[in-house]
Amino acid sequence: MAETTEDRHLIEYFVHTVVPPLLAEVETQKGWSSIRQMLVSMSNRSNMVRCAILAFSNLLLCRREAQWMQCPPHHYESAMAQLVATADLSTVVCHSPHRENLLVTIFFLSYVDILESRVESAHVNLKRAFEIFRQGDKRGFRPLEIRLLSWIRLLDARAVSAGGEGLFLSDNCEALLVQPSPMSVEDVDNEGSQDEVREPDIEEMLFQVLYHPGLVFFQKVQSFMGRISVIDPWHRSRGTVEDETEVINIASQILKDLRRLYDDRPILMDHAVAGRLTTPHVSQNLAFSITRAFRTYLSNYHASKVHLHRVAYKNLPLTRETENALHQIRHLTKLMVEDLGADDCLPVNQLWPLLMLGSEEKNPTEREWIKSQILRMEKVATNARITAQVLDEVQATQDSSGERVDIRAVMHAIFDACFAIM
Repeated sequence: MAETTEDRHLIEYFVHTVVPPLLAEVETQKGWSSIRQMLVSMSNRSNMVRCAILAFSNLLLCRREAQWMQCPPHHYESAMAQLVATADLSTVVCHSPHRENLLVTIFFLSYVDILESRVESAHVNLKRAFEIFRQGDKRGFRPLEIRLLSWIRLLDARAVSAGGEGLFLSDNCEALLVQPSPMSVEDVDNEGSQDEVREPDIEEMLFQVLYHPGLVFFQKVQSFMGRISVIDPWHRSRGTVEDETEVINIASQILKDLRRLYDDRPILMDHAVAGRLTTPHVSQNLAFSITRAFRTYLSNYHASKVHLHRVAYKNLPLTRETENALHQIRHLTKLMVEDLGADDCLPVNQLWPLLMLGSEEKNPTEREWIKSQILRMEKVATNARITAQVLDEVQATQDSSGERVDIRAVMHAIFDACFAIM
């Protein structure tokens, strides 16, 4: 099929995009630019990949540049048809360009699914990715594939709160997808050599080395999101003495593991979170990026404790540990807001901690501040406005009933649907 002017425009738009919001705290602009170039090259060889990228680019264009525009589905439908036409995914065992194409396609289609609140489609696509991962020779996954799978894992962590299975959030996946050492751009594209590293690359290398322990911490926090979600009433039976006893025992182990993760946090994290990375040590740009990323990672860690309490101990008062987690989310968020420019907003990965904070907040002034920060995130979080609506309803229902309510139940009550927070 001949390429249309519209398609060329969408590819051009993709070529000039900044890091997608979901990846903003896990990929540098330079790293994304290098991988994006590879993705465009892949799209020139695979129509399936091209259609998936066109669908993603089209959605970004409609959402960010001209919200009045309709987002035609033909690119998504074409990519999906080609993906479905692929033979049994369990046969995709060894590395091949085809396997890379499949993972790229699934990543972009799943991202579109979640942004468009097509949660069931997202779950199906994430299962396809997991089937490729499960059947694949773990020693044969190339750096690009691991990078793609780690991105898909982030999507899975968002989808699990909307009823997904969280297949990528198990300890078995952590061993490969939570990297013990940073993957450089050269590892991914295999085109550079040590002799070609230019002076401007030094800061990128420093960023990779300094922030990577925090990223490992963040990826492990995502595993807890999965572990907590699977004990909620949407994923398992609840209500009997036996059920609640089992849930409390599971929650107790989760809490122990959360504490252990905090004890093993990166050495640099406390200094970064406290704002002690300054220009005498690193450049201003590097200091800002690492500080912001580590504050986001730690906020999500504390959000897991609030999430755990709301799922496992719904009818019990907050523990001192959970109250401290709420205090930390508030403190970290306010530090991040202080560093924002007039037209800037918090990173998309801060939306979940804000929702957890707002769901337990009683002070009207603080509630308004939390809501204003969520609404300010519309530039990066496409469902920020409906998240604020859900939070309003959660707070109103809890105020009137004097009891915590299930956030997903409120979503269904308002929108007759559930959506992932991103």
